[in-house]
Amino acid sequence: MAEEQKYQYFDAKYLDPTKYPIVNPDPSVDDVIKSMRTSDYLFFAGTMAGTWTYGFLLGKPVRGPTAVMCASAGFTFAMFYTMQNVRGRLLGYRENAKEVKKWGLAPVQPRAYDFGDRRNPTRQPMISTPPLNWDNYD
Repeated sequence: MAEEQKYQYFDAKYLDPTKYPIVNPDPSVDDVIKSMRTSDYLFFAGTMAGTWTYGFLLGKPVRGPTAVMCASAGFTFAMFYTMQNVRGRLLGYRENAKEVKKWGLAPVQPRAYDFGDRRNPTRQPMISTPPLNWDNYD
């Protein structure tokens, strides 16, 4: 029988709130590449093809080297952009239903935190101590 996984929650007061559940709180490059979708590969290929074409059309005296140089710049841009998007999905900042279905949820999820009024915040003391419960003392 499969055991039901229990999730821990923590207060994320100083983190940006995520709209979606966290799949991997610390994704490596391998995790990001394994989690790429078909649309990511198509964006990657389209960017490289577009930049190669741009370099070929505008590199009149030496078309080949200019096209290859532009394709390498397109490769760099596409890799950074795609990895940023996939990492955002794994961290819960973007829609990640497919990743949750494929990899499951991370065991530690942030609890939703109510910020209150962001424009007019209330003053907090430097050191916040919980009130003493005098019923525990004899």
